[in-house]
Amino acid sequence: MEEGRRTAFAVVSVLLSLAVRPGVQALGDSEIDAVKAHLAYLESQNAAMRARLVELEQKENQDWLSEERSKQIKQIVEDVLADARARGEFSKGVSAGYDSGFYLQSDDKNFRLAIGGVLQVRYELALHHADNSAFSTKPLAQGSDENASGFDIRRARINFTGNAFSPNLFYRFEGDFYGSATGGFTVTDAYLGYAFNDQFKIRAGAFKTPFTKAELEYDANLELERSEVNFPFDAQRSLGVSLFGDIVKDTFNYELNANDGSKSNTLRYVDTYSNVTTVSSTSTPSYNLDNRLAYYARLQYAGGTIKEFYDGEADLRKDNEDFIWMLGAAAGYESQNSSAAAYPQNTLSVVGLGSNNSPGFAKAYALNGDIYRGTLDWSAKWRGLSINTAAYFQEVNANPYAGSASTGLPYNVNKTSFFQHGYSAQLGYMLIPRKLELVGRAGFLLDEGDPNIAEFYTLGASYYLYGNNAKIMMDVNYSPEAAYTDTSTLQITNTREVIVRVQLQLKF
Repeated sequence: MEEGRRTAFAVVSVLLSLAVRPGVQALGDSEIDAVKAHLAYLESQNAAMRARLVELEQKENQDWLSEERSKQIKQIVEDVLADARARGEFSKGVSAGYDSGFYLQSDDKNFRLAIGGVLQVRYELALHHADNSAFSTKPLAQGSDENASGFDIRRARINFTGNAFSPNLFYRFEGDFYGSATGGFTVTDAYLGYAFNDQFKIRAGAFKTPFTKAELEYDANLELERSEVNFPFDAQRSLGVSLFGDIVKDTFNYELNANDGSKSNTLRYVDTYSNVTTVSSTSTPSYNLDNRLAYYARLQYAGGTIKEFYDGEADLRKDNEDFIWMLGAAAGYESQNSSAAAYPQNTLSVVGLGSNNSPGFAKAYALNGDIYRGTLDWSAKWRGLSINTAAYFQEVNANPYAGSASTGLPYNVNKTSFFQHGYSAQLGYMLIPRKLELVGRAGFLLDEGDPNIAEFYTLGASYYLYGNNAKIMMDVNYSPEAAYTDTSTLQITNTREVIVRVQLQLKF
């Protein structure tokens, strides 16, 4: 633009000098027109340059505003974060994420809270056939063939685990929103513990009794619902204390336990006397403060790591070329006085007991004496193949409270002991690695001196959407003679039945 001004000034100067110089001939019209045209051209160039200058100035202003705005936003963010730290110190020294549950953890790992849960929604179809006429309890009319079906929420649980003040002081809380018959919330686990080292750890509260492997396996990690044969021998959960640890890290471990008896985890009664005179499993209250504790112990050794088996029954390993196995053994002793007298307790019912004088099976027997238990299990995984086997044994002895003459055993009042044993074998194979699995299982329950054998056969398939975290399960169960009622499988005492289940599971 400045160059245009200088050119125009030069042209005008030349014209003026020519006009006033003596002896110079005046310009003609054509020359004047040419000069005017050139001046107009120079003026248009000047206008274009001015417009470009305005554009450049606007762009420079916008860049400056963008840079300034960025600085202002950054300062606002820094101010907000500084205020949050000043008010609650929440983000300072705390990490969050997901690792088998959503967690919050301090950087020094002295505090940790992990939140997890499992939801299992299922549809069930149960085909009930003729019940046994030898007993008065007939769920269906003699000779009838009927079925029942419907939807159910098998488990709806949430759990909180972690440690406080030190990685060695640990805890766990778990409850089931559908844990009771009415769908109410029920506590399953509530314990705290301390780890002195890998070999010696202690915990106290409500948790699973260290006995059968099938029960110790987390519910969402099962290939099928737990075996019907496992149920009569399963102590499930109890209130008590355990000493446990690794004899050889991740390979050989143990647990020693003393508790209030099978299924005592939800009891909170502090009374020690019952004034109920009619003894039955429904009318006699159960108490924790009885005078007979229970004792259990378990050992397990793995050719691999123990964790690989409690991560799930199925072989979902990415690298499954190695053959791994685990051998477990456990023993237990319980004593219970179910009579309506001082220190009563009736949490343990021995189920599936046979009878010599009839073709069917007797009802459950609320223990009024001593029970000695043992189990042996072996599991293996290899190239998508999974094997889970178990044997169970228990001896029931009549030992009622002092002064009581009745034993209540199923044979007759003169018999003071009874032996029961069961066996289960389960085989699974990944048809599509880590996605589609086919599972089969057979189980047998036998009673001392009884010709009847309770038989249970199951065939199932699972499709793993995200491992055990999300999967679809289906199974068909056939029980030629169902020896006892199990609400989790819709079995009805003394019936022959087929049960079909389809279940959708989410675990986080």
